[in-house]
Amino acid sequence: MNQASDQARPTPRAGIMEIEAYVPGKSTAPAGVVKVHKLSSNENPLGPSPKAIEAARDVAAKLDIYPDGTARR
Repeated sequence: MNQASDQARPTPRAGIMEIEAYVPGKSTAPAGVVKVHKLSSNENPLGPSPKAIEAARDVAAKLDIYPDGTARR
């Protein structure tokens, strides 16, 4: 790397780089079970709800609308 790109990189606060990476827990499947869904890891074998998908799309369509900075209330 050259000096300019080294200077452009953010520097983490002291101690941040010493934090150990998170290692998720592993579930062991009971005998005869082929696949375990770890709900404790916020996994969902069914995917998102159609209502959640619709709500996300509705909000995404309005991301360009900002509040009025001169509003008094």
